[in-house]
Amino acid sequence: MWDLNIKESTMTRNGKAKRPLPLAASVAMYAIAIILAAATAIGNVYANKYSDLISVYFNQPTSKVVSASNETTEHFTSDYASDDEREQALADMGTTILREGVTLLKNENGTLPLEATSKISVFGQDSVDSVYGGGGAGSIDTSKAQSLMDAFEQAGFDVNPTLTEFYTTGAGKDYRKTSTDAYGKGTFAVNEVPASAYTDDVEKSFASYNDAAIVVIGRSGSESQDLPTDKLASGYTYLQLDDDERAMLKMASDNFDKVVVLLNTQNPMELADLEDDSIDAVMWIGSLGQTGAGGVAEALNGTVNPSGHLPDTYAYDLKSAPSSANFGSYAIVNGTDRFTSSYMAYAEGIYVGYRYYETRYEDVVLGNEARSNYDYTKQVAYPFGYGLSYTDFTWSDYSMKKADGGFDISVKVTNTGKTAGKDVVQLYMQSPYTDYDKANGIEKASVELVGYAKTDTLKAGASETVTVHVDQESMKTYDSAGEGTYIMDAGDYYLAAGTDAHNALNNILAAKGKTTADGMTENGNAALAAKHTVHSQDNTTYAKSAATDEKISNQFDDVDLTTYDNSFTYLSRSDWTGSWPATYADGKWTASQKFLDALTIDTAQSEPEQKPTTDTDNPSYGKLNASMLMDTDYADESWSALIGQMSVKELDQLVRIGGYATKSVSSTQLPATTDKDGPAGISSTLVGGESGMGYPSEIVIAATWNSDLAESFGKAIGEDSLALKVAVWYGPACNIHRNPYGGRAFEYFSEDSYLSGAMCAKVVAGAGSKGVVSTVKHFALNDQETNRMGGAIFANEQTIRQLYLRPFEMSVRDGGATAMMASMNRIGSRWTGGHKGLMTNTLRGEWGFNGFVVTDQASYSVFAYEDLREGLEAGTDLWLNTDAGLWKLPDDDMTDGVIANMQRAAHNISYAISRSNAMNGLSANSKIVKVTPLWRWGVYALDGVVTVGAVALIAIATLQILRRRKRDATVAAETGEPAADDGE
Repeated sequence: MWDLNIKESTMTRNGKAKRPLPLAASVAMYAIAIILAAATAIGNVYANKYSDLISVYFNQPTSKVVSASNETTEHFTSDYASDDEREQALADMGTTILREGVTLLKNENGTLPLEATSKISVFGQDSVDSVYGGGGAGSIDTSKAQSLMDAFEQAGFDVNPTLTEFYTTGAGKDYRKTSTDAYGKGTFAVNEVPASAYTDDVEKSFASYNDAAIVVIGRSGSESQDLPTDKLASGYTYLQLDDDERAMLKMASDNFDKVVVLLNTQNPMELADLEDDSIDAVMWIGSLGQTGAGGVAEALNGTVNPSGHLPDTYAYDLKSAPSSANFGSYAIVNGTDRFTSSYMAYAEGIYVGYRYYETRYEDVVLGNEARSNYDYTKQVAYPFGYGLSYTDFTWSDYSMKKADGGFDISVKVTNTGKTAGKDVVQLYMQSPYTDYDKANGIEKASVELVGYAKTDTLKAGASETVTVHVDQESMKTYDSAGEGTYIMDAGDYYLAAGTDAHNALNNILAAKGKTTADGMTENGNAALAAKHTVHSQDNTTYAKSAATDEKISNQFDDVDLTTYDNSFTYLSRSDWTGSWPATYADGKWTASQKFLDALTIDTAQSEPEQKPTTDTDNPSYGKLNASMLMDTDYADESWSALIGQMSVKELDQLVRIGGYATKSVSSTQLPATTDKDGPAGISSTLVGGESGMGYPSEIVIAATWNSDLAESFGKAIGEDSLALKVAVWYGPACNIHRNPYGGRAFEYFSEDSYLSGAMCAKVVAGAGSKGVVSTVKHFALNDQETNRMGGAIFANEQTIRQLYLRPFEMSVRDGGATAMMASMNRIGSRWTGGHKGLMTNTLRGEWGFNGFVVTDQASYSVFAYEDLREGLEAGTDLWLNTDAGLWKLPDDDMTDGVIANMQRAAHNISYAISRSNAMNGLSANSKIVKVTPLWRWGVYALDGVVTVGAVALIAIATLQILRRRKRDATVAAETGEPAADDGE
């Protein structure tokens, strides 16, 4: 109770009355106190909801290890003695990727390399605003990136400062390319500096720096939005050169004897303009990463001899790709909401990239396509796998021998030029296209990549014999309509070495006796091809999984659009023109009721064979912890005992709240993890915290055609993982460059499934050697950004398995992947994470995958189609969810089936983490204890300050009101009248 002596407290020292505060002031104090209290309450709600995410943002742990012994518990260690040594090594890795990834496309009259001390003028706004990576989850911190200008100067070039200043601080600074952000907001524009903006002083400067003009042309993309296929305001598409760029090239050719174009782009472009004689050299450099610019400079001055080869086909008209007939935003007009109202049909089937261009070319040469107007020389500018060198190589002594369930292919590579360099031997297989295939809807490309090898650096005159093993399994094809499994056709198979896909096919055609007289673009070398004949169709060898011995059968009938519309057709080489991909009128499909019914989320759960045991120690094993099972096989029964120790609450939280972190589990002593993007390096772009080295994008890694380098890149990711304590990496990504306009091409390796899979597997293996859990993404058929959330993707089973799933399969079988990230799209009617045929039957049953599947973004209620119960039943394990209240099931829905599925998910998560560097510091005798992160103490302190402040405001306001009332009562008693309103 307050003892208020109003008379005393309202008198000042000179005896004058002290007025109480105005009533309005007291009311304001109450309002402020209420607002502070409400804000604090709301803040605490959100702090609790997103506590794990906040901890990741501030890079603060939520648990620590208490060890009862002195045993060594560092299970994964760095190769470097200090942070400085590690950081330098990782910086060198970024440079090395560019050294081996830059791809020389044109080099007339030996224009390149330039003298190291050349005086050069560097043109293009992209020279100072270069493409270092992509946008969104795969972005990097460009503030730490070395610029091309700095790299050129460090390499010894004397760079025109007037021209550079024109782009950085002069009139050219107002022109910059634009693209969309990670959320799809913004517009695409090239915005090259127009010729009219160049001042006389700039043009006069050319004469003093005229050894060569380097013209940089860039294009960038981002998550959430594909590149626009329509013409921009310039009158050209985004992947064409516009008038301002053409004018810039003319300015360069008018003023310089040597013009070199650098393509700082991650998507193929239409490059017919660069065939002009005024353009002397063209080099593709992809994206730079933080340290790759030095590799470009070294390639220009000859310190490095380019050895990259294109991971995509460069067509003269990018829209000539069959996939362009079905690419963009297509609507299901009778869908019920945003996430059931879009679709995409992969009507081109297997004929993506070179599989189309090369196959149709062979059909013309062989006379299989009567009266065709298809002219390869007008279709393809640079074939898949293309790349030049500063030296010449000669191949000889080609041999093919049966070995280890396949073939060993050997080729002798000799450097017959004058400059040391590396070469790439590419191996392609041609499978027979049989009558059985035609009758059963099986398609065959004329060539498919089945292996490759990069030589060491060969000095002039030196040789190296490379040997590549091609497993006979490469000869299988999927037969969904006939046998419903993999078969091996009868007929002639060709294995050919080539410098690129087109060269290899020409070698096969030469082996068939064809020449330029038959319409070939050039004569091939029959000595670089060999034939293997299979005398009868084999329907059994590959009908069982080589990894698990499980029977293989159709899993994706529901993803084939013919299931819902039997009039739909896929592209077939048996009739290129008649089966050319088409779409529904205006891209709008009125879905059948069968499809609409199939959209319903299925929350039914399989009944477990026995009631799940939770929160109980198994008497046969005693108290277990995760450290005890670090080397225990996945199928060992001790895992069931360990997971049985978990409470239902622990199971629920582990599975449900897995956004950028996984929860620690007290009952099993499973450590918490920090999980981060992205494929170009551990990034803080989306969730804050510390970031690692930012590397050139995956497409540049693919262009190296160097598997050892890909593995070293994975190890470099592992080094940052150890240093930053990020055990789970949201990468690498291995979707397919289905169409040149794909917005996220930078984040994926290639248009080819084998090259993508081989690279991805090596990256996963390298990262895994340092204890990284690589979540390979986006599983699956997430090959465009438009409508990636809930869009229904349709494809036939052969295409799904042989193109789009193959990289993921290779990452598991060859790379040892222990995590996958489910994509946000549907396959057919079902969200990928809810498709049991994909997540369980194929991934685990056929490929032998042991580990967890995490969703893509699931932190918002609008993603209700990524249903927890349906996903668990299908085989998804972890929700990338940062909201502690989201996806929580009512008690009545926590059935035995749900709990059993959560236990299976906990097993998968625990298994993967137990193999990771999150276990560093842990042993069987260790104990994980929860700790309060520093930001929590800050919240508590702020709560205290706000609470004290609010209470003080209420007390002061109340005191003033009581004073006012006392004063008014005193005045009324003395005068007999109410106190006058004094405006207080």
